[in-house]
Amino acid sequence: MDIPIVSQTHEGIRGLDADVSELYGIAIQQGEDGRPVRYAYKYPHTVKYRLVDDKSKTWTRDRGLGMNHLFGPEFNAGTSQRIYLTEGEFDAASLYQILGKTFPVKSLPSASIGEKFIAHNHLYLSSFKEIIYAGELDPAGRRAADKLYQAFPDKFFYVPMSKHKDANDFLQAGDGKDLMWAAKKPMRYSPENFFCSSEDFSNALRTENPYEYVPTGHSGLDEKIRGMVKGGLTFIKAPRGTGKTEVIRYFETGLLQNDGVKVALLHMEEMKSTTLRAMATYELGSNVRTREDAERNGYTLDDVEAAANKIADSENNRTIIFEMQSHDNPLTLLDYTRMAVTSFGANFVFVDHVQRLAYLSSSGVDGATSTLTTLGSRMAQLAKELNIGVVFISQVNDDGRTKYAASLEEEAIICIKIERDTESEDEILQNTTEFIVDKNRPFAKLGKAGSVYYDPETTILSEDAPYDRSEIAA
Repeated sequence: MDIPIVSQTHEGIRGLDADVSELYGIAIQQGEDGRPVRYAYKYPHTVKYRLVDDKSKTWTRDRGLGMNHLFGPEFNAGTSQRIYLTEGEFDAASLYQILGKTFPVKSLPSASIGEKFIAHNHLYLSSFKEIIYAGELDPAGRRAADKLYQAFPDKFFYVPMSKHKDANDFLQAGDGKDLMWAAKKPMRYSPENFFCSSEDFSNALRTENPYEYVPTGHSGLDEKIRGMVKGGLTFIKAPRGTGKTEVIRYFETGLLQNDGVKVALLHMEEMKSTTLRAMATYELGSNVRTREDAERNGYTLDDVEAAANKIADSENNRTIIFEMQSHDNPLTLLDYTRMAVTSFGANFVFVDHVQRLAYLSSSGVDGATSTLTTLGSRMAQLAKELNIGVVFISQVNDDGRTKYAASLEEEAIICIKIERDTESEDEILQNTTEFIVDKNRPFAKLGKAGSVYYDPETTILSEDAPYDRSEIAA
């Protein structure tokens, strides 16, 4: 700001013709030794400066006046039915040059435009039949475009950027013709959460894969629901004492048999070592859930550790265990889920069991219901946004109703009931858990989906059972 300026020029500025630079009031200001010091951009009410070698160092000559003016020559609606808007001063002049110096092109003072800017320029912009945004639709550019769209929804269009992010990059790279053709055929703009163009539809069809799934390894369930499904909630409901945590473990270890799948686990009723020992049990095919069990079955702690790391594939971080802390709000689970996905790459998140989240709330039964209702709707949206599978397991009351969490069933895309006759005198039946699919939005198939048998000796669930299921059905 304090370097003495002795001369300025419109020549040799980032690929711009000198007459274009002069028309737009863009100059390079030079110091005593002829060295370029700063760019100057002449606005209607002030001059904006930027250091030549540091884009972040900008300031204005007249502080306090605000920056609610468009940058560029005084074009009027009589010269064209359309006006182009860019995000930067260089881009405005570049696009004007690329378009043959015929169309009005102005620049926003920055991407951070507000209501004052819209009010100041509304009358002028309204005089054009079409307003076309030609800037990068990064988060900042998208916010600016959304504000302009809200002000001029019936006449707002945009220029898709292809090879480069802005007009000056196109100009300097010698790709001006590519931008020229795109700019002459602009596309109707829609906010980020609205989709109406052929490009939007093609992108959705080519990039989205609804209801991706990973097989569970259980033939009965996979025949009905194909596997654990991404993009929504799977809700597993079970009466108290039916071994719901073990069913979840069966699914977790089953998914890990698929290469590349990563699972995040929240088991709120057990220690991390309990989770890992149970996983080691599935790997070894023998009960090592406690030190005594491992010793009795001939396994050392080293054996258990190696087995747990192998089935969890800890070398590739395919199993992520996390915990809720005592001071956490139940909705913090949303943040933890996002972290498990974005930071650790989880594809599926298991929560056992969801009522424990409600117990973290201190607002009583009504508060617990409200909390789980909010959690369910937000988690369903998050699962769709991140394209992950979220598996909630829930305890149901004696009448089969989901405790505090009826809304979760409504949010789920798949609901699975598990049933076990814990009072049967037949030990085999007593240890057999039946699966019943009673909601299946993706694939529609409902009804009984087979069973798993709990082996009291190995403490492992498996689809193989020591009996003929047809006899039980009879």
